[in-house]
Amino acid sequence: MMKAPIARSFNKVDTDLVIRNLIFCVLYISVILGFFNYLLWPTIIAFKSQYILERKEKIIYTEIKKGYDNSTKRLQDFITNNRDSFSKLDNQNALEEIESLIAKYLDIKSVKKLSHTTQANDHTQSTTYAFTTQTKNVANMWQLMEKLSTLHASVVINPPVQINRASLQAEVYDISFSLEVMSNTYQIPEHTKELLKQL
Repeated sequence: MMKAPIARSFNKVDTDLVIRNLIFCVLYISVILGFFNYLLWPTIIAFKSQYILERKEKIIYTEIKKGYDNSTKRLQDFITNNRDSFSKLDNQNALEEIESLIAKYLDIKSVKKLSHTTQANDHTQSTTYAFTTQTKNVANMWQLMEKLSTLHASVVINPPVQINRASLQAEVYDISFSLEVMSNTYQIPEHTKELLKQL
């Protein structure tokens, strides 16, 4: 026995029921969305604010790091290019080094400290020493003057340079001159020293 096929007539659909169901679905979905929106909106706002804040912080950090890196590079270049000058001003054992150099060319008879001045504004100090020496060859003095620039100290030879024959019989000359030694008085703070070590 064969079943009769079920035939549906779409002409008999209740349009009012369909419209009511559609309206109910729209209202139901709106209520659900409104409820979730009410719950999630503060979280969305907070997330958006946090994202904007982090973005700003990242931009600021990037700019500061770029400036810091540039400053560090310039400071490193400055230190590298002026290392000799810094070491000359910071040499606390300048007199020993000067005496050692002079002794290579002349026989030192005496060393006398003539003056000592401090320039507070420039953070430098100047000490003048008088040297009395002897040599058998005056050319040694000129060689010494050429070598003064190789010292790890800031040294200036002050005129006059007096050259006298020690005696008529001996080929020995007395040479007297004064040297002005400049050095640094500025004390670098400890935290700055630590920063400089990292460069």
